[in-house]
Amino acid sequence: MNGYGSVLDYKEKVLACLEASKFEDAIKIRNEFQMSIHPSDVNPIIDAIRKLEKNPELDRGQRLSLLRKIKALKAFRDHGPNAKKMISNIELPEGYCGKILMVNIQNGVVHKLVCLRSGDMWHREILRNTEQELKELGFFSSSVCEIGGAYTRFEKDQTITIWGTSDDFGSCDKYLAAKIIQEAFPDRKIHIEY
Repeated sequence: MNGYGSVLDYKEKVLACLEASKFEDAIKIRNEFQMSIHPSDVNPIIDAIRKLEKNPELDRGQRLSLLRKIKALKAFRDHGPNAKKMISNIELPEGYCGKILMVNIQNGVVHKLVCLRSGDMWHREILRNTEQELKELGFFSSSVCEIGGAYTRFEKDQTITIWGTSDDFGSCDKYLAAKIIQEAFPDRKIHIEY
């Protein structure tokens, strides 16, 4: 050890970072000092956030933010300090019809993660919301770069259609978008319109 503290001190720092949703710092400390974090150490943090998430006064955005934190904590607990597991590679709700944006997240503890996001009136807003998502999870050194946009629609025949482009960012790779969507919805057929 480097003389700056015990493994127990660093374990407490990692847990404090997880509790404060500073996941990038938790990953850095955990990787540098190679201490183990037992699932029973993380479960109380998850339980505390679950209690917050059940508050009926939360709006949709606040609830989504808490659900992302729970997912990231579960990933840290189950897979260790792996940012690619902690950041969802797709956010596309069942039945969605609207804009999607493919983004690349990198830098800091994230080494090139291609993600698909949805949910806003404008592709630029999807980009801003993805940047905010990373800040809320404490990935302050990571950056989000748009790759391109499109539209998607869940059809009545159980297919998912991808079409169109973004006026601001151009077209995303629809085949890659289809692959990401297929992984999230394996029972659906993906249809690309040109």
